[in-house]
Amino acid sequence: MSTDDDRPLAILGRVLIDRTVIDDGVVILLGDKILEVGRRGHVDIPVNPRRLDVPDRIISPGFIDVHIHGSGGCHAEDDPVGIARHVVSGGCTYFLPTLMTNELSGMVDSLVGIREVSGPINNGATIGGAHLEGPFLNPLYGAQRGEFVLEGRPDVVEMLIEAAGPALAMVTIAPERSRAIDAIKRFVAAGAVVSLGHSNATPADYSAARSAGATHITHLFNAMAPSRLPETSDYDGVRQVGLEELALIDEDVTADIVCDSASAHVNETLVKLALRCKGGAKLALITDSMFATGLKPGRHRMSDGQDLVTRTGEDVARLTCGSLCGSVMSMANAVQNLATVASLPIEVALVMATEAPARVLGIFSRKGSLARGKDADIAILDPEGNVEHTLVRGQLAYSTEYGAFR
Repeated sequence: MSTDDDRPLAILGRVLIDRTVIDDGVVILLGDKILEVGRRGHVDIPVNPRRLDVPDRIISPGFIDVHIHGSGGCHAEDDPVGIARHVVSGGCTYFLPTLMTNELSGMVDSLVGIREVSGPINNGATIGGAHLEGPFLNPLYGAQRGEFVLEGRPDVVEMLIEAAGPALAMVTIAPERSRAIDAIKRFVAAGAVVSLGHSNATPADYSAARSAGATHITHLFNAMAPSRLPETSDYDGVRQVGLEELALIDEDVTADIVCDSASAHVNETLVKLALRCKGGAKLALITDSMFATGLKPGRHRMSDGQDLVTRTGEDVARLTCGSLCGSVMSMANAVQNLATVASLPIEVALVMATEAPARVLGIFSRKGSLARGKDADIAILDPEGNVEHTLVRGQLAYSTEYGAFR
């Protein structure tokens, strides 16, 4: 697509409008914004526009990933720009580079790096700011190294806030940890979305965290206390309530979820349960992808020094001990998996990859759906759900056929 052509661009095909795929839709872009969208007969197409007719393709808002550690051989810690330029091939137009729990000095340096490059990336997705997945987690749950996990000390919290500045978008915390509630309050005051995860929170912990301002749940059903009967003679038969149940019935809390092709992260029944309780607009799809996404299967070294293993035919990553450690999916893969695993109409899966994460981040006024005046972030999918074109703020960032736009 020519960057010096200021004519409107009309894309005609199957358009996701108001959570429904309209077969005879049209989206008109002008510069970096959506000029108009609707059914073809109800929209005036400008004279002599650039035009793309794709009657059997789905025109979706660009995907938003709030939890991604890496992609294409690039780590969030040291190459978020590289991630930005790789994820557009999977339809992602906006994402949060997600830092795993690591040495504190390294996390601080990485936050400074993300702060410096946050915003639109030439030929890539927009970097929406940093997601801190730690270091305030419960070391019993998840793949992080326990020696790097910290209590929510005020000096550590302030150090991280100062390093990230306005680029601090999300923080995942285990609310049962020492000083976690005060840390939640401070991160909320700094403008971050606080998410609960890697946790065995009790109802009291959950209530305190919610009162402090936490509004989201990180990878629902993963890195949370397992539902097992206690091995004691005084068990009274009462099932204990955990973070999952508390979040599912809380109408004011959003959540995100991982859906790999084999349901290794979340059983398909639990995916359906989460959708029944939350609905697609409050349940965001994430990749939780690692830097090995797009690389050949094998053994790879993570930024925290641990090795992960990927295998042919799998879209998950594992530690060498076999424990799950994120995925090697693109957002397009995640959408395809969700539609298949949960037997969902494609529009529900698309809403979970677009509108839901935009609402989580508080950016739905400008991203996450195709509507007049919103950013021209678009993914065009073939009938199998593969990405053919990705536009970020009206500019072509990825295409399998660059000559298609004229």
